[in-house]
Amino acid sequence: MMMKQPVRTSRKLMLITLVFVMFVFSIVMTGCGSGSKSEDGDAVTISWLVTSNPAKMPWYEQTVKDFEAKHPNIKVKLMTFPYAQIDQKIQTMISGKSMADVWSANWSQAGFASFKQLDVLMDLTPYVEKEPNVVKGIDPRLLDIYKMDGKMYGLPMLNYGTFLFYNKDLLDAAGLPYPPADWEDKSWNWDKMVDYGKKLNDKSKQQYGLLYDEMPNKRAWLFGGDFFSAEAYKTGKMGEPAILKNPKNMEAMQKNADLVLKHQISPNPSQIEAMNQLGNPFMTGKVGMMIGGGWGFQNFKKAEFRWGAAALPYVEGRQISLYVDPWNIYKHTKHPKEAWTFVKFLMDPKGAAKTYAENTGATPVFDELLKKWYEDTAKAMEMKPEDVRRLNEGVIQYGRESDNHLIAKFESILKTTNQTMGAVNSGTKSVEEGLKDIDRNLRALKLNE
Repeated sequence: MMMKQPVRTSRKLMLITLVFVMFVFSIVMTGCGSGSKSEDGDAVTISWLVTSNPAKMPWYEQTVKDFEAKHPNIKVKLMTFPYAQIDQKIQTMISGKSMADVWSANWSQAGFASFKQLDVLMDLTPYVEKEPNVVKGIDPRLLDIYKMDGKMYGLPMLNYGTFLFYNKDLLDAAGLPYPPADWEDKSWNWDKMVDYGKKLNDKSKQQYGLLYDEMPNKRAWLFGGDFFSAEAYKTGKMGEPAILKNPKNMEAMQKNADLVLKHQISPNPSQIEAMNQLGNPFMTGKVGMMIGGGWGFQNFKKAEFRWGAAALPYVEGRQISLYVDPWNIYKHTKHPKEAWTFVKFLMDPKGAAKTYAENTGATPVFDELLKKWYEDTAKAMEMKPEDVRRLNEGVIQYGRESDNHLIAKFESILKTTNQTMGAVNSGTKSVEEGLKDIDRNLRALKLNE
C-alpha cells in the first residue's frame, strides 16, 4: 500500500507537466500565426465606413463576405450613414477617438483636405513601397493627387471628370451635329456652344439650351482663372484669396453670367430650383446640353431619350475639374496591418475594384478595367469606345482635383461664393461687384486662424 502513493504523485506531476507544455505550445503557435489576431487571441475586427446607398449596398455586403472568407481572422464591421449625416458622425467619432479604420475621405462634405488638416490620415507610403503592385496600372497623375510632401495619404478608387452631356433627340430636332469627343478640336469653342444653346432654346416648352452644373471657381478654371493661390491646394489652407488678382476670373464670371442674362440659354437660380422640383433637368428633357460630373455616365442610363457626351469647349489655358475618390486609413487605427490588407482587397482590379466598376458604373482607375468600361459606356450612349476613351484620357490631361477636396473647410467657402454668384446670375449684382463681395466675405471667414 505504501508503494502506490508515489505512483499517484508521479502521475499527477506528469499530468500537470503535460498541461503546462500544451499551454506553452499554444502560446507559441499563436505568436507564429498570421498576425491577424489580437494579443488575447480573438479575431481582429476593423470597421469600414461608407455612405448608405441602396444601389451600392449589395456590393458593400458582398465585399465584406468575400474578404472575410479569404481572411477568416479579420472581421469587417460595415458602418453605413446617409450622406447628410456622415460629416457629423465622422466628427463625433474622431473626437471620441473611435473613427472607422477604413473610409473614403471624399465621401463627405468635409473632404480630404479637412481630414489631412486634422491629422487623421495614415501615411500609406511604406505599404505602397513594399507592395507597389497594389497601384500598378493607375495613371501617375491620379496617384499624385493625394501625395503631400512626398507621402501618400490615399489610393484612388475611381475617377470622375467633367463633361458636356447632350440630348441627341433635341440636337437632331434642331439639325445640330453632335459635339466632338476630341478635347483638341478648337472648332468646338465657347461661342459655338452658346450658338448651340440658342438653337436648343424653346421658351414655349420651358426648354433651355444649357445647364452648367459646376460651382463658380471651377467655371473660372475653364478660362484659366482661379479664386485661390496654388499654395492653397498644397497646404489645404485657403490663404489669401486670388479672386481680384487674376483677370481671368472676371472674364469667366462675365461669360457665365451672360449665359443667363444676355443669351438666356441657361436658367437663373430660381428657375433651376423650380426645375429641380420635377427631377434632374437633363433627365426630364428640359435642357439640351449639361456640363457636369462624370457620374452622369451612370445616372443618365435611365434616360428615356438618346444621349451622348462631349469635351468641354476649347479655351486656351483651360483646366477641368476631376473628382477622384480615394480609400483612406485612420492614422490612429489599432490594426494598421489588417486595415491595409482590406484596402489592398478593395483595390484589387481582378476582385473588389472590378466588381465595384461593374456594379456602379463608376469610372475605374486601373488600365485593365477601362477597356470594359469604355465598351459599356459607349454602348449606353450609342458611341464608339474610342470616343469614350478620348473623353476620359483628355479629361485627365487637362484635369485637376476638385477644389473642395483639396482646400479645408470648403463648405463655408462654397456657401459664400454661391450666395454672391446667385445674385450675379439673377441680375441684382454686377460681376465686378460680385467678385469684390466674394473677396471681402472670404477674408471675413478667417479660415486660416
